[in-house]
Amino acid sequence: MLSYSLEIVGVYVGLNLLINLFLAYRVSANRVRSNVMTGTGDDDGLYNANRAHVTNVEYTPIILIGLVALHLLSGSIYVIHFVGICLTVGRILHAVGLSQSAKTSTPPRLIGTVLTWVAQLAAGVACLYYALL
Repeated sequence: MLSYSLEIVGVYVGLNLLINLFLAYRVSANRVRSNVMTGTGDDDGLYNANRAHVTNVEYTPIILIGLVALHLLSGSIYVIHFVGICLTVGRILHAVGLSQSAKTSTPPRLIGTVLTWVAQLAAGVACLYYALL
């Protein structure tokens, strides 16, 4: 039987996989709409959707690896939740903000970036703590 912390990690992995799929779908839908199959052309909607997806792919996998490592290191369930919530909410807010405008910083984009960085920092520090404890 799976331990509770692994099930929670699975919830955050599942949620972030679905977020990534949604963002990928938005890129494809904008490609079809704008008839731009490579790059983003001059289409702002496609560019914004593409940047939201690419940025998600840059940050999410490494933090999810951190969550798995925290489980393997028997990290606190509270730390796992903290990292998972910061990552998931951060990625959603960032995508919303970036979808509004890629040229200017929006509050959701800024808050999403900060939450994502906090998740990565917390996962990194916690992994070191539990590994060296």
